[in-house]
Amino acid sequence: MIDFPLIAVVLAAGKGTRFKSEKPKVVHQILGKPMLWYTIFAVRWIKPQKTVIVVGHKKDEVINAVNCDGCEFVYQQEQLGTGHAVYTAKDYFKDFDGYVLIINGDTPLVRGETLHNAGEYLKALIRYEGADLTNYRGYRNKSIAGVVLTARVPNPYGYGRVIKDKDHRVIKIVEEKDATNQEKQINEVNSGIYFFYAPYLTQALEKLENKNAQQEYYLTDVIEILRQEEKYVYALEIPDYTEILGVNDRLQLAGVENILKERYITFWALNGTTFHNPQSIWIEFDVDLSRDVEIHQNVVLQGKTSIDEGTVIEPNCIIKNSKIGKNVKILANSYIEDSEIQDNAVIGPFARIRGGSVIKEEAVIGNFVEVKNSVIGRKTNARHLSYLGDAEVGEEVNIGAGTITCNYDGFKKHKTVIKDRAFIGSDTMLVAPITIGEEAITGSGSVITKDVPDKALAIERNQQKIIENYAEKRKKKYEKN
Repeated sequence: MIDFPLIAVVLAAGKGTRFKSEKPKVVHQILGKPMLWYTIFAVRWIKPQKTVIVVGHKKDEVINAVNCDGCEFVYQQEQLGTGHAVYTAKDYFKDFDGYVLIINGDTPLVRGETLHNAGEYLKALIRYEGADLTNYRGYRNKSIAGVVLTARVPNPYGYGRVIKDKDHRVIKIVEEKDATNQEKQINEVNSGIYFFYAPYLTQALEKLENKNAQQEYYLTDVIEILRQEEKYVYALEIPDYTEILGVNDRLQLAGVENILKERYITFWALNGTTFHNPQSIWIEFDVDLSRDVEIHQNVVLQGKTSIDEGTVIEPNCIIKNSKIGKNVKILANSYIEDSEIQDNAVIGPFARIRGGSVIKEEAVIGNFVEVKNSVIGRKTNARHLSYLGDAEVGEEVNIGAGTITCNYDGFKKHKTVIKDRAFIGSDTMLVAPITIGEEAITGSGSVITKDVPDKALAIERNQQKIIENYAEKRKKKYEKN
C-alpha cells in the first residue's frame, strides 16, 4: 500500500470504436474477467483512500461488470479527451491536500507493485526537496508536481513520446498526431499513469485548451502548464514495457491475454506445478494450484478452481469453478463444472461432471458417464456410458454400463437414492423418485419404478419381480462353494 494521502481516478468512459463491438471496451473479458477489473485490482492493491471511476458509454453495463464495492462512479457525457475525463472527476480532489493517481482502464497488465514503487519514488523526491511527509502541510509552492510512469517500447507508434531533461523532469509529452519526425524517433513513451499533487492538478485542469489535431483536452498538457509555473513532473521508467500496453482492438486484446496467461503459468510453475506444452493451456486469475500438480496440453482451468497436490489432468480437459482433491486422475477429454472431486478419485476419459456434484474419495466415473447435481459415494464405480442426475449414491456401489436415473417427468426433477454396496445391472432405468436399498441388485435391462429393499433383487423386464433376501441367499451359496 501507499502510506500518503491518495485518491485514484480510473478512466473508463471510452467506447472503443476499433473493437467494432456493441459492448464498452473495458468490459471485454481477459481470462474470464473484464479488462477494467485488472486495472482496479492493481489500484486497490495500493489501498487509496478513494477510488473514482469515470464512466461514459453504456455506463450501467460497465458498473455492473466490475462490481467494485466502495468505488465511486462519475459520468462523462461527452468524450472530449483524457483531460476532460479527469476534469469530470475533479470534485473528488479539488479540496484534497494529497495526491491523485490517474490511470486508464484499458491497461490491464500494470502491477500493483509497480504503482507502489512509483509512490515510493515520489516520496523520495519529496523528501529530497525537504517537505514534511508526516502531514504534508506546507507543501504548496514546492516544485515537485508529481510522477509519470514511462517505458521504452520496441514500436512506439501510437504512443505519446516523452521528452525530458537530464534530471528526468518531463518537458512535455507529444501525442503521435502532433509529433514531429524527430520526436517520433523517441521510444520512451507515456504509460497514461500519473501521480499528481491534487492542488496543482486542479489548477492546471482549469487552464487546459483543445488546440491540437484531435481538438481534445489532453491530460498530458497539464505537465507543460505546470512546468511553466516551475512545478515539475518526473519520469519514472519501468523495466517491463508490457505493463503499459493498452488495448485498443481485438488483436491487442489477444496479445495482452497471452502475456497475462504466461504470467500465471510462470508463477505456478515456479511454485511446483508441471505444465506440458504451456502455450496451449488456459488458466484464469482465480485458479489455485498446489505442488506436484501435472497439467497436460489443451487443458482449460476457469473461474474459482482449486487443484490439490499430486493431481494429474490429461489433455483436452475443461475444469470450471470446481474443487479437485489430492492425487486425482482426470483423464483426457473430461469436463467438470461447479463440482467437487475428492482425493484419489478417477474421472474420465470423456466424462462430464456438473451442477454441484460431489465425487467422493476413490470413486471412479468412467468414459461417457455424465453426473449432474449428484453425490457419488466413496469407492463407487460408474465406469461406462451412464447418466446419474439428481442422485445420492452410497459407498462401494457398482453402476453398470448404460444405467440412467430417469429424473425428469416433464414437469419437475426427482431424486434417486442408491444405498451402500448396491449393484446396478447394465442398462437399468431407475425411474425417480426411487430408492435402491443397501446391497440390493437390479437385473440388467430392467426399468425399475418401485423402491427396492435392502439385499433384494429387482428385475422388471416385463413385470417387476422382487426376491426377498436374494443377496443373503446368494452370499451363503457362494460361501458353501
